[in-house]
Amino acid sequence: MNPFRIDKIVSPDDFCGRVGEIKRLSTLIEGKANVIIYGDRRYGKTSLIQKVFAEMPSTILPIYLDIYSAVDEMDFAALLYKAVEEATPTTLRKQSGKLMKLFTSIDGVSFSPTKSGESFAMKPSFQTQDFKQLLASAFNLIDQYCQFSKCTHAVIAFDEFQQVADIKNVKIDAMLRAISQSNQNVSFIFSGSKKSMLKSLLNAPKQPWYGMTTPISVEGIDPTLLQAYCEEKLNGKFGDYAFTWLYETLRGQTRLILQTCFDFYANKVFSPSMDDAIDVINRMVNEHKADFTEKFLMFRGQQKKGLRAIASAVEGKVYAQENLDKHHVTKQRLNQAISSLMKSDEIQKLDEGTYQFNNVLFGLWMIKEQN
Repeated sequence: MNPFRIDKIVSPDDFCGRVGEIKRLSTLIEGKANVIIYGDRRYGKTSLIQKVFAEMPSTILPIYLDIYSAVDEMDFAALLYKAVEEATPTTLRKQSGKLMKLFTSIDGVSFSPTKSGESFAMKPSFQTQDFKQLLASAFNLIDQYCQFSKCTHAVIAFDEFQQVADIKNVKIDAMLRAISQSNQNVSFIFSGSKKSMLKSLLNAPKQPWYGMTTPISVEGIDPTLLQAYCEEKLNGKFGDYAFTWLYETLRGQTRLILQTCFDFYANKVFSPSMDDAIDVINRMVNEHKADFTEKFLMFRGQQKKGLRAIASAVEGKVYAQENLDKHHVTKQRLNQAISSLMKSDEIQKLDEGTYQFNNVLFGLWMIKEQN
C-alpha cells in the first residue's frame, strides 16, 4: 500500500513538523482567542487544525466544518448542525434518553435518530427558515454540550470561510461577531484557501471582525523535516539537489510534494534523482493540461494578457517595455488586468513588478506555454 495519502487530510498520527504552529494555535484556543489562519493553497492549514483538535484537552469542545459547498445561509446552517451533531460528546451520545431530551428542547429544529453500524447519529430537520433563530439554537445546543461535559468553552473552525462573502441575504460574519461578543463559551477559527479574499472579509477596516482576531501564517514545512519524512516513507534517499529543487519549484506546498512522492512510490522510484524530479513535475503539469486550457479560456481577454505577461516576465520586469510590446498591451491595461486577477485570488504580488500564480501547477503550465 502506498504510504503517501494525497486525497485525504493527513491523520494526526501521520503529521509532520509545524511544532511552533501547533503550540501557538493550541495556546490561542485555550485562551479563547479568535484566530485567522492564513496560507496559500495546499500548505496544510486544514491538517494543522485537525491535528490540534485531536490533541485538545477534554475541557475544550472542538467543532470543525468546511463550508466550501455552502451556496446560501440555509446550506451554512445545515453544515453547522451536521458539525455540531458530529461533535456530540461520547458520554452524552451513550445516554440516548438524555440526548433526545436535549434535542427536543432546541427551537426551530427537530432531530431523528439514524443508525450506522453499532452507533447512531441524530439527523436535523429545520422547522423554520429563520436563519437567525437557527444560528441561535445551534449555539444553544453547543452551550448545553459544554455544560454536560464541563467544558470551559467550544472552539469552532470554519474552513473555506471566504465562501460567506457570496451569501448576500445575511451577514454571517457580522452575526458570528455578535455571538462572539455575547457568548463567552465559544471562540472561532477562520481559515480558507483564498488568502486575499479571507483578509478582505475579516481583516479590513469597517469589517465586523477588524482588529478582533489573531493571525497565524502557515507556510511550507521545514524542508529538512519534510525531506526526512518523505525519505522514511520511500525507504530511500533523494539524489543531490532533487528534493531542494522539488521544494522550491512547488513553493513548499506540502500536498503537491507528497503527491510527487506518491508517484515515486507507485513507480518504484525509491531514491529519486534530479531527472526523476523533473519528470514527475512535467507529468503532473501535463495531466492537468485539458483542465488548465479550459481554465485559461474562461478568463476575459485582458486577463489572459495579464496571465501571459506574468508567465513570460523576468523577475521584477512584468511592466518592462519589452514585455508590454511582446503582449501588445499598455502598462495601464496590464495593471488593470493584474489588479482584477489579484482580486479574484488568481495571483499575488511579491514585489514591485513581480507576481506569482496562486495555483502552482497552473503557473508552471502557463510558463511552459509561454516558452
